[in-house]
Amino acid sequence: MNAAASPTPAIAMLRLLGGYQIAQALFVAARAGLADQLLEGPVPLAELAAVSGLRPDPLARIVHALAREDVFALDAGTGLVRLGPLGRTLASGVPESVRNIALMWMDSHYHAFGELWGTAETGRPAAELAYGQPFFDWVGADPARVGAFTAAMTDFARAIRHHALDAVELDGARTVVDLGGADGAVLAVLAERDPRLRGTVFDLPHVVAAAPDVLRAHGVDDRITTAGGDFFVEVPPADDYLACFILHDWSDDKAGRILANAHRAATAPDARLILVETVLDQGAAPEVASLLDLTMLGMLTGRERSATDWRDLLAASGFHLDRIRTTQGPMCVIEATRLP
Repeated sequence: MNAAASPTPAIAMLRLLGGYQIAQALFVAARAGLADQLLEGPVPLAELAAVSGLRPDPLARIVHALAREDVFALDAGTGLVRLGPLGRTLASGVPESVRNIALMWMDSHYHAFGELWGTAETGRPAAELAYGQPFFDWVGADPARVGAFTAAMTDFARAIRHHALDAVELDGARTVVDLGGADGAVLAVLAERDPRLRGTVFDLPHVVAAAPDVLRAHGVDDRITTAGGDFFVEVPPADDYLACFILHDWSDDKAGRILANAHRAATAPDARLILVETVLDQGAAPEVASLLDLTMLGMLTGRERSATDWRDLLAASGFHLDRIRTTQGPMCVIEATRLP
């Protein structure tokens, strides 16, 4: 935020209330690929409009608003537009990109959150009220939505799970199943780091279908396989289990069913369980955990959990919470051991 002095409470509140407008402006910038056009340097506004297919005047006003948020910079004299400090995050393919998140959230979450009052009244997720069915069912009914969601989760992994993956320790593991592993990006990175690691990416069949290409691209497809199924029914056997940002999607009852299935399928009596999740009362970015908890409230039946919540959830499913390791980012690494 560029400001010479602290705003009054009323002005600060106006900024919060106008957040939906900024979110939509970011969506326009992401969809138009503006940041991609600016990666090599400043571009005249008229040229940027022509390349993106947008009209110059609306584009200028959108860029001006986002310049106040450090996304772009606009030189009023020359008409040149350049990236601001946050601008690269809306470009495609760069390590810090969240462009796919911007596209997916505005396509799916934005409309759903218009029903948040209904959630507060009934306890039902806003997405279910908006779409007439649970969010993941709505996503799964359209291959384009599945692709958009998977791409967004890949961006999410890079954006906020990066430091957590560096902290994941799978030393000594013989076989690892990544529960809800989506396109396999997480297990692929971990397998690159440890040439002895073998495992399976496990997710719904239509989701895990994208994993073989990712595993081949990382050169680990000879050690990491894929399997399709429903983790509420059963999970593949393994010595250790990994679940990165999965259990927060689900209520305690459903998360407990996933954990119970892992407990039942584990081939080692003292199997390890590694979770990458937020912990509400720990971590380097508690504001991110709180925002994600609001996302869970509106979109799914899950929640972000405190350390006590995690300990109780794990114990109820036959696991002992060994430790919670904070990282430089908002995620924590939760380590647990299977109890007999």
